[in-house]
Amino acid sequence: MQRIFWLAWRDLVLEFRGRTGLLSAVFFLAVMLFILAMAFGPNPQDLRKAAPGVLWVALAFAGSLLAGRAFGLEVEDGTLDDLLLTPGSREWIYFGKLLFQFALMLLVGVVLLSLAAGLFYLPLRHWGWYLVVLLLGSLGYAAISTFYAGMLARLRGREVLLPLLLFPLVIPVVLAAVRFTQGLAEGVPVAELLDWLRLLLVFDVIYVTVCAMVFPYMLEG
Repeated sequence: MQRIFWLAWRDLVLEFRGRTGLLSAVFFLAVMLFILAMAFGPNPQDLRKAAPGVLWVALAFAGSLLAGRAFGLEVEDGTLDDLLLTPGSREWIYFGKLLFQFALMLLVGVVLLSLAAGLFYLPLRHWGWYLVVLLLGSLGYAAISTFYAGMLARLRGREVLLPLLLFPLVIPVVLAAVRFTQGLAEGVPVAELLDWLRLLLVFDVIYVTVCAMVFPYMLEG
């Protein structure tokens, strides 16, 4: 556990010290939300109806933009082999990178949620449930993106291959998150939406478990 937290903390410090990757992603997504808000028109009802889909599509783009950061720094600095030579099982590398990716996506998600609330008239009276679905959606997305980022870390053109491999597998996560968020925006009772949250939780458990089990063998290959 100590290795996991120190690895995630080191990556977060390096990311915030550089700031270019995170800031460029947030700026790009903020501009995208603004353009989409203008395209859907001034009608508050139309904007509110489009808000859940726009929010999670933007967060999916954020995940694909930030996914390469998990192992990109290791490849650039030549420290990936040092991590692999550390004694013990290699699952801790996956969980450390997963925690780093999850923290970035959660931070970007909170910013995007605030922008969507302002631009798309998204009601935040159930803000606690928005945070819950944001936590579970970010975890499921980060689980898959971290795994594929490690698999493609040493390959050329990994920035192109990563979204192609990533998006088909995260469709269930994004779909469940969109439907739950849509229900909250429309005022549907939370009790009627919990099935989507349970589905999201099931996929999170499956993705994290399978990726953690396969990750060490993938690194050896």
